[in-house]
Amino acid sequence: MKFFELKKINDLNNAIWGENPFTFYFSFHGFFNRSQFFGALITLNLFLNIITKQNIWGVSFLCMLIGFYSSLAIIQKRCRDLKLKGYFSIIIFSLAYPMGEYVKYIKNHGLMINEYLEKIFAGVIALYLLIYLFLQFMPGAKEKNINLTCPLLKHPNIYFITCIAIFSIAFWAINGL
Repeated sequence: MKFFELKKINDLNNAIWGENPFTFYFSFHGFFNRSQFFGALITLNLFLNIITKQNIWGVSFLCMLIGFYSSLAIIQKRCRDLKLKGYFSIIIFSLAYPMGEYVKYIKNHGLMINEYLEKIFAGVIALYLLIYLFLQFMPGAKEKNINLTCPLLKHPNIYFITCIAIFSIAFWAINGL
């Protein structure tokens, strides 16, 4: 392979991943087009689900935290590509993600879910799927606003810690721990 061809590959790699592939998933800066959005969510969730299947509680919980944080970044970047603040998307995702984790926990432990909670969970998950389809299939805006940010994610680490605290309290309250 010639040096010129390697440079083309490197340029393509930088165009997709940026300077650092780690920031591709965890940075709240920049924007994602449709294929990057789809690829990031699929790659991330596939990787984390493979690790989570090992059923090591601490590792599974850590994977849940990593998945939630990076998914927030991915959704914010895609909303920015669509010239949206993404307020509604972030709130619905922030509800749907822990609900999905809770349902997995219930099923893994052979427990039954409350009929009322099941209807609420189904509604939130349906809204999340509609938002996901919207984010996936809407073409990006021609002029992107790199500074457009959901008010909840002006300080993403504070939002993340607040969500984790609320999820933990709700989980312990529901399980009576």
